[in-house]
Amino acid sequence: MPSTGMDRKPENRSVIMGHCITMKKSSLVPPLVSCLFLWSGRSFTAAAFSHGSTASFISPSNSVSQHEINSRRKAMHDLCDKRTKGLCKLRMTSTTLESSITIDSRTIDSRRHTLGSRRTTAVAGNGIFLCTLLKSNAAIAKTAATTLSSVAAAPVLLPPLYKILLACLLPTLLGYYKSEYGVSYGYGTAMAASSYLILSSISQSAGLPLTKPDAILSSLTATVDSLRTLLPASLPAFHAFALLFYGTRLNLFLLYRELCLPRFRAMRERIEDRAKKQGGRMKRTPFLLSCTFLYFCLSCPVLVTTKLCEGMSMSCSLGLGGGLISILEQSLRLSVILALSGFLLGAFGDLNKSFGKMLKGEDTLITGGIFRYFRHPNYTGEVIGWTSSCLAAFLAVALKTVADTSSNGGLYVWKSMAGFLSLSVIGAIGISFVLGTATAGLEFRQQEKYGDSEEYKQWVKKSWVGFKMGKQKKDEGENNADAEETEEE
Repeated sequence: MPSTGMDRKPENRSVIMGHCITMKKSSLVPPLVSCLFLWSGRSFTAAAFSHGSTASFISPSNSVSQHEINSRRKAMHDLCDKRTKGLCKLRMTSTTLESSITIDSRTIDSRRHTLGSRRTTAVAGNGIFLCTLLKSNAAIAKTAATTLSSVAAAPVLLPPLYKILLACLLPTLLGYYKSEYGVSYGYGTAMAASSYLILSSISQSAGLPLTKPDAILSSLTATVDSLRTLLPASLPAFHAFALLFYGTRLNLFLLYRELCLPRFRAMRERIEDRAKKQGGRMKRTPFLLSCTFLYFCLSCPVLVTTKLCEGMSMSCSLGLGGGLISILEQSLRLSVILALSGFLLGAFGDLNKSFGKMLKGEDTLITGGIFRYFRHPNYTGEVIGWTSSCLAAFLAVALKTVADTSSNGGLYVWKSMAGFLSLSVIGAIGISFVLGTATAGLEFRQQEKYGDSEEYKQWVKKSWVGFKMGKQKKDEGENNADAEETEEE
C-alpha cells in the first residue's frame, strides 16, 4: 500500500488535522472532482470545501502552491455555479410549462363547460319555443272552435227593419244637396251602413264585437281581428262583408275622383244644373225614394242568409258528394264567394282605368290589364256581385227546405221568406237594368270616339262586353253628356 505524505511528514499531518477541526461543516469531495484529480495523475489525501471554508491539497511528490489551489477551487465553484444555474433554469422552464399546461387544461375545461351550458340552454330554449308554439296553435284552434260553436249555437238577433230602412234612406237624402250625390255617395253609404248593421249583429251574437269604446286605432285593430276570426266561421258574416266592402270601396273611389280630378267636379255641376232646370229640390223626392227602395232590396239577400244559415261556416271540402244537402251547401258558399269576386272585379276595373288615364292621358282608350278580357269590368263585376247575392238567398231557402224535418215541412220556409226573396229579385233586376243601360251607353260612346282605330276593333273582338241592355242612340248633345257621365260612373 503506498504511503501518503502524511506518513512521511508529521508536521503536515498536524496541519491537516487542524484544518479539519476548524471547518464549520465538512463535506466529501463530489465524485466528479475525484475523477478529475485521478485523471490528472495526482493523488490526494483529503479535500473539503464549502462556502466560507478552506481545504489543503497535498501532492505526493511536492507541495502545490496556494495560488494554484485557489484557481482550481475557483474553477470548481464556477463549474458548480453554471450547473446550478442551468438546473434552476430547467426547473423554472419546467414550472412554466406545467403552469401553462394547467392553464390550458383549465381553459379547455372552462370552454367545454361553457359550450355545454350553451348547448343545454339552446335545447331548453328550443323546447320552450316549441311548447309555446304548440300552446299558441292550440289556443288558436281553441279560439276557432269556440267561435264556430258560438256562431252555431247563438241565434242571431237581426237589427229591426226600420234601422235597415233608415240606413238606406238617410244617405240618399244627400241628393237634395247635389242631385248626383243621391246615386253615388248615397248608393255606397247605404250599402255599407245596412250591411254593417247586419254584420255587427252577427258579431255580437258570436261574442266578437266589431267596435269597442276605446281609441280609434285600437277600435280599428279590434275590428280587423274580429273580422279575421268571424268571416271564415260564418257564411252570413262573409255575405254581409261583401256588401260592406263594396259600399266602402265605392265611396273611397268617388271621393278620390272628386278631390283629385277637376273634370268630375265639372260633371257634377252639369248634372246639378240640369236637375235645377227640371224644378225645385223637392221634386227630386220620388226619385230619391225609389233609390232608397232599390238599396233596401239589395240588402235583403243578406237578411235571408243571416236568418237561415246561422251556424254555417265558409270552410268546406272539395267535391259534391253527400247528397242534395251537400250540393246545396257548396253552391251557397260558391254564390257568396262569387258576390265578393264580382265586387273585386269592379274595384280592379276602376283602379286599372284610373292609373291608365293618369299615366297616358284622359282621352286614352284603356285596353290593358283587366280590360283585355272585360270591356267594362266595373259594370260587369257589379252585375255578377248583385246577381250572386240574390242567388245566395234562394239557395239558403232551398237548403233550409231540404234540411227541415219538422212537421211544418219545407213549404213553411218559402212562405216565411217570400217577401224578402221577392225584394231580392226586384233589387237584382233593378240594378242589372241600370248597369246594363250604362253599359250600352258606354259602348255607344266608345264606338263613336274610337271606332275608326284598329286598336279598338281588335279590342272589341277579343274582349267581352258584359251585360248590355238595348242600344244607345245619339239624339242630342244632352244624350252625349249623359253617356259621358254614365261612363265615369
